[in-house]
Amino acid sequence: MRQPLACAAIALLAGCATPYAVQERVTLLDPALGTAATQTCSRPGPENPERLFTPTPREVTAIESAAMRLLRDRADEYAASIGSAQPGTATPFDWPHDPSLYKRQYVGYYEDGRRMIYGNFYPASIDYDEREPFTICDGGWHFFGVEYDVEDAAVRRIAFDGSLGGPFLPPIEP
Repeated sequence: MRQPLACAAIALLAGCATPYAVQERVTLLDPALGTAATQTCSRPGPENPERLFTPTPREVTAIESAAMRLLRDRADEYAASIGSAQPGTATPFDWPHDPSLYKRQYVGYYEDGRRMIYGNFYPASIDYDEREPFTICDGGWHFFGVEYDVEDAAVRRIAFDGSLGGPFLPPIEP
């Protein structure tokens, strides 16, 4: 019984070991691309990212779990604003229930000496080379970013893209 579990754990970690691993719509971005990944256009993002790194699989699991919990907890507060979403269109608040709806890119960075992770989320229906940082301006609230403090094991902010046509969703800042 131990051997199959050990093999499964090794296989999972081996799949996440490279900077470009793509599993379950998750990409660990090459730290050399981290500056581009943390520069946002129409939403708040990391303020002073420095010394970029590749997050570990355990850290990615932690940021996803924390972001999912926060989005589930705050969904009712945003329901009226996103109520006009086209039927069948994924929203950030659907992602915790079905992670396949969104592609996620992660890069680690230090901010004021703290180890942080930035997650960039965009709809899975978008055909894009996941190894390159995905950026869109005024994409609307379907696109969002998560800033995660590794030391505190907590989401610092979930920010949604702005849109020329609205609605504008304020960031979640616990």
